[in-house]
Amino acid sequence: MITNLSIIVLTYNEEIHIARLLDNLLKLTSKIYVVDSYSTDATISILESNNILYSQNKFINHSKQINYAIETNPFETTWTLRIDADELISDKLISELAHTLNIYSNSNVNGFYLQRKVVFMSRQLHYGNLNPMWLLRVWRTGEGFCNEKWMDEKIVLKHPNTKQLKEIFFDHNLNSLTWWTNKHNLYSNREAIEILKEKYLKNQSIKEKASNRDLLLFKLKSIYNMFPMFIRPILLFLYSFILRLGFLDGKQGVIWNVLQVFWYRYLVDCKVFEIERVHNFDSQKIVDYLMQLDE
Repeated sequence: MITNLSIIVLTYNEEIHIARLLDNLLKLTSKIYVVDSYSTDATISILESNNILYSQNKFINHSKQINYAIETNPFETTWTLRIDADELISDKLISELAHTLNIYSNSNVNGFYLQRKVVFMSRQLHYGNLNPMWLLRVWRTGEGFCNEKWMDEKIVLKHPNTKQLKEIFFDHNLNSLTWWTNKHNLYSNREAIEILKEKYLKNQSIKEKASNRDLLLFKLKSIYNMFPMFIRPILLFLYSFILRLGFLDGKQGVIWNVLQVFWYRYLVDCKVFEIERVHNFDSQKIVDYLMQLDE
């Protein structure tokens, strides 16, 4: 158990995942704080039966909900870790965290990047675009906040000084493929908004005091967005599936790359085009529309 670590989790109708997650997290610490978006399933009863501290807050987007969790976290610990309800921390990473966080408690290091791999249709994927993905998920309490983005939000440190841990954690969602495609359909709306904000508002949120790794990712996404719409998802698919060896992950790898890398990104482009067309490709009308979203 790590006494100087607290964990924040966001939930909404996570009865399929939450008991599994709690079993996993309680190997790390008992200081678990859940912010729930008014679940209507058994999520709350599972939390209460495990004596997990929680609060409820209306969901607007992940960024605002994460910041609410950070601001209301009642545990006074040196470190904070954020994890999604459908993720799991490997036993090796649990051991590495216990060792590392103790060593760096009194140092000037204030954040740690963890690498996440995807488990899709019961198969762990090893290849393809951004697999593993490096995410800043552990930070010195008081140093981290979430940048204001509708999609692909990041933890930003006031004084970035980070290290990387070796072991991995998993994105292992247990829901059906129908649920997965519905979720990504909704995510594509948010992604389209972020692309339009960068194009018309020159969105700079990730750049403010971001670490070099996140700045690189932001730059890569900006380069991707410079390619022609409807062509760039094809190029990204070819990069992920062929150059990044996504085909080596078998049938699940094929499905993942077709849906996540191509279909999702193609859908985002379709929604960018739709929004621009609805506003007659008028820059000022699109700017007004985007400004209203953040009010």
